[in-house]
Amino acid sequence: MAHEYVDQVAGALIEQLKAGTAPWVKPWQPGARFMPYNPTTGNSYHGMNAVWLMSLAESRGYADARWMTYRQAQAAEAQVRQGEKGAVIQFWKWQGLEPLRDADGRRVLNQDGNRVLQAVRYERPRVWSAVVFNAEQIDGLAPATNRSTLLTWQRHGRAEQILARFDATIRHVHGDHAFYRLADDSITLPQRGQFATADGYYATALHEVGHATGHPSRLSRPDLGHPFGSEAYAREELRAEIASLMLGEQLGIGYDPGQHSAYVGSWIRALENDPREIFRAAADAEKIVVLVRSFERAREQQADHEHLPDQPAAEPGSRPLTDASVPVRSPVIIAENHPAMSPSGDRTYLAVPYAENDAVRQLGAKWDHQTKAWYVPAGVDLDAFAAWLPSSESVQVAGDVDPAEQFADALRACGLQPDGPVHMDGAMHRVPVEGDKGKERSGAYVGYLDRWPAGFIQNFKTGVKTTWKATGKVAALGKEDRARMAAEAAQRRHERALERERQYERAAQQADAIWTAATPVAAHPYLAEKGVLSHGLRQGVDGQIITVQDREGIEYGVSIAGRLLVPVIDTNGKMMSLQFIDAAGTKMFMPNARVESGHFVIGNLDKPGPLLIAEGYATAATLHELTGMPAVVAFNAGNLAPVAETLRQRHPDRIIGIAGDNDHQQEAKGKPNVGREKAAEAAAGVGGFVLLPAFAEQDAGSDWNDLVRGQGRDAASRQLRNGFAVAARERMVLNDAVRHDHEQDLSLASASMGNSDSMPELELDR
Repeated sequence: MAHEYVDQVAGALIEQLKAGTAPWVKPWQPGARFMPYNPTTGNSYHGMNAVWLMSLAESRGYADARWMTYRQAQAAEAQVRQGEKGAVIQFWKWQGLEPLRDADGRRVLNQDGNRVLQAVRYERPRVWSAVVFNAEQIDGLAPATNRSTLLTWQRHGRAEQILARFDATIRHVHGDHAFYRLADDSITLPQRGQFATADGYYATALHEVGHATGHPSRLSRPDLGHPFGSEAYAREELRAEIASLMLGEQLGIGYDPGQHSAYVGSWIRALENDPREIFRAAADAEKIVVLVRSFERAREQQADHEHLPDQPAAEPGSRPLTDASVPVRSPVIIAENHPAMSPSGDRTYLAVPYAENDAVRQLGAKWDHQTKAWYVPAGVDLDAFAAWLPSSESVQVAGDVDPAEQFADALRACGLQPDGPVHMDGAMHRVPVEGDKGKERSGAYVGYLDRWPAGFIQNFKTGVKTTWKATGKVAALGKEDRARMAAEAAQRRHERALERERQYERAAQQADAIWTAATPVAAHPYLAEKGVLSHGLRQGVDGQIITVQDREGIEYGVSIAGRLLVPVIDTNGKMMSLQFIDAAGTKMFMPNARVESGHFVIGNLDKPGPLLIAEGYATAATLHELTGMPAVVAFNAGNLAPVAETLRQRHPDRIIGIAGDNDHQQEAKGKPNVGREKAAEAAAGVGGFVLLPAFAEQDAGSDWNDLVRGQGRDAASRQLRNGFAVAARERMVLNDAVRHDHEQDLSLASASMGNSDSMPELELDR
């Protein structure tokens, strides 16, 4: 499938190159917004996806740049027309933060109960596919809103800022040639006055900057050093052209393919010889764009908030640019950086001694009760708070020993052998342990300086897993240092929380892409083994890969082709994650995705009567098929309470039954019956009741599906009816205010299970 996709894309682009209609051989006017984007997320498509969608738009005659999935169209109350053919796109992930697991395969948690993550660089990309449709294939979609464009002075200011900060030498000479020379890392351009427009000058200059990014000190592209006219040089030109196309839209300076005709033949030959070359070229072009745009970002603000450098003066003898709105010499001022503002959607924490609380409050600062620190809300001018902005220096807790040294001693005591300074930055670090060989890293630690220095330590080889807390006296710090420590700690926690949310959103988009490309499933070995039906599940297809982690924390890709896909959704029906189940019943979730409060509903949640919540899919499917009641999958015992609370908010008067697992064999061994405890906790939190299956001591089962497969449907139905009767007698869910409605609900529940005459009479609270 992957090979066919590559051949399809390359073949289409070869035909467009021959016809002169490939995306990067068509000129675009300055200020035009032409790159494809997703109107639901507001994000532009990148790399090969952008090139491919532009190619399809050209071949199919679409003038609309919007592309979205089928589900996104439905969410917008629109409908893809019957018979329309979607476009397959792919998402490639080369690195990510993955959960750390202990020797037993359980996720490692830090002292705050949050998952410990580690940064992972993948040897091969993780690939997800999705199918998207152009807006012109969709009925009922609202007209496109105008996408923001930069004013002339803004786009030229940004381009000039890139040129001023780029670290290659830029020379202007008389003549009509522009080129990059690798030997001395220099860019040669015609005099500014020789260009008809400022946009034309910046487009040419940034094209050569794109070539310069291939220098060994930057992105180090091997084709950069080959002579003009060679096939290798044409490959480099292909990367620069695609990057120029993307930069032209992002900066608003337009795109002029110039002398592209000289390379068309070489590009066609390159793609015919190796269809994957276009994918590599688009990926490299995306890297070029990211690097070039990085020079646009403002330097870290200095205390005096100095202005950015002026635009360089024109060379002697040059004539003014014909675009009269941009003088040859003018200060470059980027509107969003002057004055400094607290970033949109973010907040900046302040180091405020207690005596100065009133001062920052009057200036507009807010108090964060959770982190116990002041912050500047998003969009508020930071200039007034310069005196309280914390420095980048870390505040150490007073004591006889530095906290980092204390933590290092604790690591060594657990067998870890740090090969450098111990980092107290809240990130997970892998280090060798005693007995490791070569590149083995069987130890992990996370260190914090928030509030009080603390950390987590794990030795996978010995099984040691412990927390650590520094000794010392915070009271020995001065009031300014205490305030600065509080601000720095709050800022770090806030930034980590923001990064987690960004990870969750990316994972949710990937899950949605996988789900969209998956196929409906009616029969599957896991469903057959459990004896339940597929209630809207799908199955993974070839080419879809997710990342898993072994007990040593090593990451590798696993194909999800043929695995059941169980959606994890929030209360608004938005995809949060996916659970993957193979034929043997092995389960895993999307990496870096949120699961807490996520659930999957089997049946009609709006149907009158009780609703049931269970841990796993097979259990929930069994309950729904036995009772006809809606059954909700919570995925694990720890998620029963969050899911129950979510559903209680949506259904404040509903009877909720928590159909927990009965881990009776663990209890017989003197261990906690986690299933029963978590079910009771969830029921108590929402005024619900618990339904636990009963097993003989020698029975191996624990959940309702085990009960049906071991003792039959009739036995399970009897236990369920008895469970409802006990719940009513104990008045766990009924009171005078809702007595009548609940009588009806329980009657409906009994009837839906069949044999209603055998349902014990329910003693209701009077």
